[in-house]
Amino acid sequence: MRTLAPSNPRDRFEVYRFFNGLSSEAKEGLDQRRTRVPLVKTFLLEHVASRGNGRPKPPARIFESLGAEVRPIDDRFMRLIFQVPDPDDGTRSRATTGFLEQYDERFFAYYTCEDSAVAQNLVAKWVQAPDLDYTWFSSPLLQVLWDKDVSKRGDERFGKLVFRHESIFDMPEDFSSPEETTEETASEDVTEEATDDEEGITEERLEVERRKARFEMGDKIGRIKSALSKLQEYYDPLHALYALRLPSRMGCGGHNLYQAGRITNRTDSFEDHRNTVRYLYRIYKAILDFTEKSAWSEISSTQALHVGLKGVPLVVKFSEPLSEATFNRWVQKAFQKRNRFKLWGDPIRLGPTKVHVYGADRHLWQPINLELTAKGAVAILPQGTCGNTFHRLVTNIQRYVRPKIQAWVGSETFEKVVRQWPANAEVPNED
Repeated sequence: MRTLAPSNPRDRFEVYRFFNGLSSEAKEGLDQRRTRVPLVKTFLLEHVASRGNGRPKPPARIFESLGAEVRPIDDRFMRLIFQVPDPDDGTRSRATTGFLEQYDERFFAYYTCEDSAVAQNLVAKWVQAPDLDYTWFSSPLLQVLWDKDVSKRGDERFGKLVFRHESIFDMPEDFSSPEETTEETASEDVTEEATDDEEGITEERLEVERRKARFEMGDKIGRIKSALSKLQEYYDPLHALYALRLPSRMGCGGHNLYQAGRITNRTDSFEDHRNTVRYLYRIYKAILDFTEKSAWSEISSTQALHVGLKGVPLVVKFSEPLSEATFNRWVQKAFQKRNRFKLWGDPIRLGPTKVHVYGADRHLWQPINLELTAKGAVAILPQGTCGNTFHRLVTNIQRYVRPKIQAWVGSETFEKVVRQWPANAEVPNED
């Protein structure tokens, strides 16, 4: 069996050197169009900040509660060992190893060379717990990364954009069939996303015909720039940007960034990969800080959905209203046990296509009030709660409900929120 992690590293730099060797071997395999070793990949995870209502926990405590054997390497870097199902024999388990780096009290990076499906399933279980969530690189944020960074890395460099929208709630008015299980619903994304590293597409059995768009643009950056805005004008799913490739600054290849904060290394350098992950972390942290500052600073002037909970709303308007059947299925599925929106609540019906939900976000179990209609959604979080919820809602609405939307956080447009670029993450000039 191939060794995917150093057995007893003395320091983090031994881990870096090991991942550098695997990255070089994996890149050679990619160039020869054959798989030699799994690609190095990072999962950027969000916890909680002390300036809000939450209380940060040490990462060792979080991951021990998730079943990990934690072996500290230094004060911010540790080895995590989990028992996972053996893909070759489902009746047995085997150990998988990855490494966790704590960037600050709120953000962690998990580095692993495990197969995509195994790693993705493991992380998906972690974020079902309230302490952790994905970092949600919504379509507007990925678009800003393209506009302000990737599109300026050289017109002759190779770029790649992936758009994905599936109207999973779309139903004809007379449709009826048995419902799928919550486990199937929760695992669909893991199965699909895991194939992206190998450039595959998993075909899914659908109950009915409905819109399902998966479109890739892999070309020279200059050609993509000249075509993208025109294509988006005529085809709404091209507003649902799901992944993009950031070309390497140090050589050939690049780094694939997905909406749920997974970054896959397709270069020959782990150093380049880690620098890219930290760059994305600084951008996301600055945008999340601005989201919360915008929401919390307007609390006193904002009307709440009901007396007793005040907060600034996230307002989302759809490009076209949902049918009544689609709206009903959305309301039904959005609050089941393991849902894509990570929400809990009991919808109160106020009309054929209008509900109120006085519920909670499963991330940290913070309160959230929602108003859902066929034309859009309003979400209100009280002061001090996690702004990551806003980014998760926008991400999943565009992917599963309507690909083209307009959104505001209080008086700020969501586009303005995601364009807050931190000074320490500015893109350096290309040589």
